[in-house]
Amino acid sequence: MKKVKALTIILVLAFVLALTTACDRGGDGTTGGTLADLTEDEVHLTFSTWHYFELARYVADRFTDRHPNIHIDIVEIPGTAYYMDTLVSMAAAQNLPDMFGFLSLAIPINNAWFYDFSDYWFADPDRHMLLDSLHDHVLIDGRAMRLPEAVLPQLVYVDRNVFTLLNEPMPPFDWYWDDMLALIPHMTRPDMGIFGFNQFLGLVTWGPVVLNDALSEFGWDGENYNMYEWARYMNMEAEFERLGYRAVSGNDAWEALTGDRYMWPGVSGRVAMQLDAIWTFNNLYVREHYRERGIDMVPYAIPMGRDAQTNRRPAFIDFAGISAATNHPREAYEALKWMTFHTDAWTYRNIITPELTNAAGDPIFLTPNRFPLTNCETVWADFRNLFPQDEPAWDYLMRASREPIPLGGQGILGFADWHRDQHAYGDWNGVIGIGAAIREGVINAFDAVPRMEETGRQEHERAIANFRMMFGEPPER
Repeated sequence: MKKVKALTIILVLAFVLALTTACDRGGDGTTGGTLADLTEDEVHLTFSTWHYFELARYVADRFTDRHPNIHIDIVEIPGTAYYMDTLVSMAAAQNLPDMFGFLSLAIPINNAWFYDFSDYWFADPDRHMLLDSLHDHVLIDGRAMRLPEAVLPQLVYVDRNVFTLLNEPMPPFDWYWDDMLALIPHMTRPDMGIFGFNQFLGLVTWGPVVLNDALSEFGWDGENYNMYEWARYMNMEAEFERLGYRAVSGNDAWEALTGDRYMWPGVSGRVAMQLDAIWTFNNLYVREHYRERGIDMVPYAIPMGRDAQTNRRPAFIDFAGISAATNHPREAYEALKWMTFHTDAWTYRNIITPELTNAAGDPIFLTPNRFPLTNCETVWADFRNLFPQDEPAWDYLMRASREPIPLGGQGILGFADWHRDQHAYGDWNGVIGIGAAIREGVINAFDAVPRMEETGRQEHERAIANFRMMFGEPPER
């Protein structure tokens, strides 16, 4: 069990009490005004999550410090593999938590789990605390149904040691999309066993957003998919792999080069850029084991297109909702706001994160995995102090991470079914999966655009119709 020293808690409480004027925090939603007062009765709420239970408990306890009659119990469902299945079983037993994080937007919608808290949200002066780019994603068809729980940025790790080895200058932090693309072939050196890039998620996911200011994946504009850029980068990824610009493990050539057939390219020291996510820094790149192996990954923001009008960048965004079966919707709303984006709660997180340890007494976080959801500059300044002070890349990444948007599975109704049926498992000239069909040369991605856009729109409309059967037409506001 991870523990927090009592003195630390006392100091944190004192610090947050002194923070009142540091940010314009809006109302606290508890003393009248446009929101009803919270009850004075004893209330016990439950909140389920799959990660960092000690941090969740600590933040929940600070809510009880503020509201002594309201207690939040953390429902621990470890890992992601069975999390949603466990929630389904709990719902079937009529025991769904009052507040629940979720990994799939479709499941809580299709099972009518969500409580519509629109009346609270639109009357709440605290909602201005939430990052602006996420306000639209609180809503589902015009109704406030969920709150962002965590933002985990996607980013590009640039290996400084590889650039030094090749006598190449590091790119500027404010680079552009075409700068990154040009580096991929330029940094590929077959004679030295160096590859331009490896990726977890990358060109196809990022390009349509950063080039066209899309609201989510595949050029989503709120009503339709605009998939020209999707097609361009589907083709480009296949071509980059064919030309040997991307490091690929699990083959004879990789084993001959590294001595380890299945070594992940991102820790091989042989990729100039790793297109990945923020947690890889805390889990791997900041650890001495990898630094001693000569890997010096510098975190770069996803580069924007030169004509972009926003700073929208795709991120992994976790959401949480309120159960339609809760007996305390007003209190659950206030508690969920605290557990997700409330400025004061993020101040507590910043202070306590370095204190959290695992069973062996080692820090859980050398650097945090989740970026603030509040727009408070004081919170962001304190958050920056949790990262290496001698690396200016973090300064730019912080500034570039204020307009995150979710991926399609969390951001677009109908996306998951459509992606499964068409993108992953659709039949394309006898080949299953559009990616495989493109790599095998049986189809050009541009030829797939009409079918993809049409089926995507149809699946979204089907999902909207299903949602309105449960909740009615969207309200006028």
